[in-house]
Amino acid sequence: MLKPKRKITRDELKKDSFVESVFELRSYLKDNLTILSRIGGGLVLIIALAIFFSQSSRNNFREAEFLLTQSSLYLDNGDIQNAKILLQELTDEYSGTEPGRLGGYHLAQLHLKSNNSESALPLLLNYSKKGENPFLLSSANHAISSIYHQNNDIKNAIKYQLASIKNSKTEKDGAFSSIKLAELYIKDGSFKNSSNILDEIKNNFSDDLDVMNKVEYVSGLLMNK
Repeated sequence: MLKPKRKITRDELKKDSFVESVFELRSYLKDNLTILSRIGGGLVLIIALAIFFSQSSRNNFREAEFLLTQSSLYLDNGDIQNAKILLQELTDEYSGTEPGRLGGYHLAQLHLKSNNSESALPLLLNYSKKGENPFLLSSANHAISSIYHQNNDIKNAIKYQLASIKNSKTEKDGAFSSIKLAELYIKDGSFKNSSNILDEIKNNFSDDLDVMNKVEYVSGLLMNK
C-alpha cells in the first residue's frame, strides 16, 4: 500500500539530487558576482559584468528548465503538493524566462482545478502577454476569458476570447472558441456580431454535428433576446 505523500520543505528539496545542482549553481553565480564587483572600475569591470550577465541569463534558463522538468515528474507521479512548491519557485525566481512562464501556466492550471481563479488569473495574464507556445497561449487566453466571464467583466472576456481564437490548434477548436465568443456577444448586447459569427460557422461546419449542436444552443439564446 502506498504511503500518503508528504509535503516537502524548501530545505528538503535542496537534498534532492536533481534539484541540488540548481541551488549550487545559483549560489556559485551569486558568489562570483560579489567578486567581480570588487575588481574595480573601468572597462575591465564593464566587460566582466557583461560576460557575467550573459552567462547568468543562460544559466537562469537552464535552472528554470531543471525546475520545470522536476515539477513535471512530481505531477506525473501525482504529487501535487511538491509540484506546486517547484512551480512557485519557477514563478517567483524565473518569470523572465519561457520555462518560468510555463511554470506559471501549469501552476495556474492547478489553481483552477482547486477553484482558485484569483491566484490563477495573474499567472495566466503573464503567459498571455509573454508566452511563446501558441497552443498554450490559446488555452491561457480562453481560461482568462472564462474567469472574466465568471466575474461579469464581459468586455475583458470578449477581448481574451478573441485572442484565444487567433491561436486555435485546429479549425474545429477555432469554431468552438468562436461560438463561445458569440455567446459573450449576446451577454454584451452585441446581437449582430453574435449572429454574424453563428452564420459563418453554419456555412463552414454544416456537416459537423458536434459544432452544429453547439451553434443551435447559442442560436436559441440569441432568439430569446
